[in-house]
Amino acid sequence: MITFNDFDAWGEAVSGASLRLACDAVETPFWTLGILDLGGVVLQIASEGGGNVCYGANTHAGPILFVPLSLAHEHVVNGEPLDDDSLFAIPRNADFSIRVRRKAHSWCSIALPPDAAMLGGKPLAGSERVACRAGAVRRLRSLARSMASSLLEMPAGTAAHRAAAAELSRAALDCLSGAEPPRPAPVGRPRIDRRLIIRRSMEAVDAATALPTAADLARHAGVNGRTLLRAFQETYGMPPKRYLLLRELHRIHRVLAAGAPDDATVADVLVRHGVWEFGRFAGRYRTHFGERPSDTLRRARA
Repeated sequence: MITFNDFDAWGEAVSGASLRLACDAVETPFWTLGILDLGGVVLQIASEGGGNVCYGANTHAGPILFVPLSLAHEHVVNGEPLDDDSLFAIPRNADFSIRVRRKAHSWCSIALPPDAAMLGGKPLAGSERVACRAGAVRRLRSLARSMASSLLEMPAGTAAHRAAAAELSRAALDCLSGAEPPRPAPVGRPRIDRRLIIRRSMEAVDAATALPTAADLARHAGVNGRTLLRAFQETYGMPPKRYLLLRELHRIHRVLAAGAPDDATVADVLVRHGVWEFGRFAGRYRTHFGERPSDTLRRARA
């Protein structure tokens, strides 16, 4: 298990997905990550020192199951809360959103082989919250914890790893085989799908050299401001402006933590990212990361 004292460094080490992460408050300033390749099945187990708002896509060859290890009810996936008897199934290449607001928590992900069955043998069209039979997810959690504890420090490729892969796969597929069918779409006035709004918004954020505004996101998503606000509140528990501020803080933090160009000052970095209110930004940065932007840059260059 590897321990990190920096959220962004931890996020870059997370495997199996392309991620856009933003820490939402810190309770304990450290994060942990363990990745266990069992041969065909990859178990990833992590703890986070605070909240997280995440958008990503599965880059693994097969489906991924995301399972909270603590605070299950605080995990909201694609705008829907999980509980002790549900998990999050993410097919290959599918995008997804996960949030935990302002609380330290832990989770695991189980990356299955490409031919793994999904919900009774039928593949999901996209990432979905899956309600499982009582006790199935509890057993999966227990297995994940036990296997990580026993095998993380062992050399890979042993008979124990192969046995663990088979047992974990059986437990994962047991969760899916007894799952309830997906909830039917609500009947009523047609509206743009929330996930499509978030997907288009993330495209706009990724493509922009300077962070866009909420109005920019609404235009790119093809919706009005009220619809955009509802999509962000349901998905991330915050308005788009707050989300954009978090992304801006982390984008600049990564540049400063990497040392920035040798001749760049903090002001140079901020201007290149479209930030002109230096004092106000520095205050938000210090509140979020516990240090001034200049401290981060100085330490990176030391």
